[in-house]
Amino acid sequence: MKEFNSVNTTPTYSRNLLLVAACLSIVMFGITCVAIGTISQYLTASFAVDKIFIGLLASLFAAGALIGSVSFGPIVDRFGYKFILIFSLIFLFSGFEVIGRTSQLNVIRAMIFLFGLGGGIINGGTSALVSDLYPEKKGAYLSILGVFWGVGALSFPLVTSVLLNKEMNYTSILTLIGLLTLIPIAMFLVLRCPPPKNSGGVPYRKYLNMIKNPTILLIGFFLFFQSGFETLTTTWTPKYFLEKYMSDTQTALLSLTAMSISLTVSRLLLGYLLKKFENWKVLLAGLLITIFGLLVMRLGTSYLAGMIGISLLGFGAAAAFPVMLGYVGSMYPEISGAAFSLVLFIALSGNAMLNALGGYIFEKYQISSFAIFMIGIILIMMFLLYLIALRIKKQPE
Repeated sequence: MKEFNSVNTTPTYSRNLLLVAACLSIVMFGITCVAIGTISQYLTASFAVDKIFIGLLASLFAAGALIGSVSFGPIVDRFGYKFILIFSLIFLFSGFEVIGRTSQLNVIRAMIFLFGLGGGIINGGTSALVSDLYPEKKGAYLSILGVFWGVGALSFPLVTSVLLNKEMNYTSILTLIGLLTLIPIAMFLVLRCPPPKNSGGVPYRKYLNMIKNPTILLIGFFLFFQSGFETLTTTWTPKYFLEKYMSDTQTALLSLTAMSISLTVSRLLLGYLLKKFENWKVLLAGLLITIFGLLVMRLGTSYLAGMIGISLLGFGAAAAFPVMLGYVGSMYPEISGAAFSLVLFIALSGNAMLNALGGYIFEKYQISSFAIFMIGIILIMMFLLYLIALRIKKQPE
């Protein structure tokens, strides 16, 4: 497959130190993604909130993430990475420091929205930054970035549980986590970032041409289904284990841990594989592994079979975002921020729409339809990948 050309400039900044800052930032985003679930017991015990309130917080987080994902791109292209990433990290710092101290539910709502807003900016902004830092191997380094998201998402519940057992309260835990945000803030303050790409003004014509480009729209819709697939998996897998394998709640939740670990391990391997093989072939292999995992979950009758299946699912699903975002960064190096904003906006839209559809289907046809529904999503993604690969092959050398 032909590779896209990238802007070839000699960097005047430390790529490796900026990569470290980006990885530390994405760790914090991973933490915020699981924050609501991790502190839900604290909120219930301290404020007597119900499941509806917890669901509202999840919606506020999603709304903030959507706004952050849409807004960061043009800002990055116009003004550069430094200050928008610093401000987004300050949003996260404020949330952690305030939630553990406030007694006002409205303040908690506002802080969760800031989590989403800052997290959406960090997710897109660090991806675009890494894409610019390593134009020769975007997919591989974006995969490394994804590993650190997994570190944050996996570590926060575990660390919280350990510290609670050590008789540390939630206020102290949240304060401690918030202080960690100061590390990437300090790094971005002192490090030089890549310069703005469009400091002379907004390139409206380039934006219009990008929006009309069928390839980037196909990539956006591929991620539409991938994003929905990931959230459907984390939302419904425990219930699937409860009903199909008659698991108890604790062992059912272990399915998510198994999936997260396998996804993180896969992204570690992707850092090597995406440097050695055509990226679309690696992604296709991952989709086939995902289908196999879903078939194991569907046909298996034991808890062990289910754990093997969900581990294969996580392992196979890891390549989608690194590969597709790598393509986006290569197609539009001069407006990579706006390009990332567009595809992430489409992806997050799929997150919401497919979850609503999944809830309806699982209610009507029972949770046993989970694997079949998810295989259907993967088959659509394989067709979209075929179309994307055809178009990328036609790109000029």
